[in-house]
Amino acid sequence: MTFNFQARGDNVEYKLLKDLYNAGFRSIFFGIETASEKIMKVIKKDETVKQCIKGIKIAKEIGFHISATFIYALPKETYQDRMDCIKLTRDLDLDLVRYNNATPYPGTELYEIAKREGRLNILGMYENFISVSTFIENPFRKIPFSYVPQGNTENEIRRDILFSYFNFYFNLGRLKKVLTRPDQGAAWFNMGEHIFTIFRKLPAFVSLILMMFIKFGQLFHLTVIKEETRISLNHFMGVFREPNK
Repeated sequence: MTFNFQARGDNVEYKLLKDLYNAGFRSIFFGIETASEKIMKVIKKDETVKQCIKGIKIAKEIGFHISATFIYALPKETYQDRMDCIKLTRDLDLDLVRYNNATPYPGTELYEIAKREGRLNILGMYENFISVSTFIENPFRKIPFSYVPQGNTENEIRRDILFSYFNFYFNLGRLKKVLTRPDQGAAWFNMGEHIFTIFRKLPAFVSLILMMFIKFGQLFHLTVIKEETRISLNHFMGVFREPNK
């Protein structure tokens, strides 16, 4: 048996991680959230980006599979902060990354901030309070964000999230892990091992691929052809120049 767990960068050290690895733990999920020390203080994470980096490097040295999340659209966040998150994921050579949009759930301080700023957007019975909406939404029927910080637009953040996914997962090695390694907490879509199971899941898999193709096609059109984003052509095309590991 193997296990995975979630951890903070400031709560791990070599001996602890080594003991966990020897006990059968193989995958760690870190909530990094941002590459900005400034934003870390804004969200009161009570740890630093530097501590997260140190913890991840120790875990990778031991041999753990490393997953992480980043949250876009946090208060006081800028476009450059989001691009720095992309750079950090590559610098750390993470195995799996999820880019979420900040969601001000009732009872949280972010909820009060969004309400105070007049930027709280509640759709129906909180139907748009989905932190992964950009990834799962229909490309032709967007799910409105529940919060967008001042100085940003919803479309801009949505495109930056898509670009972050495209930048990270345009890599055959990572895609293979996402589809085939449930033991490492990486199975976003597990095709199964038997022919019957694979055949049964094939329509859903094709639908997923088609949906993502449309989303990234829209991103390419808006970025390269219409030039409606702050993502430069050189930055976009740089994805294709990155070596596949």
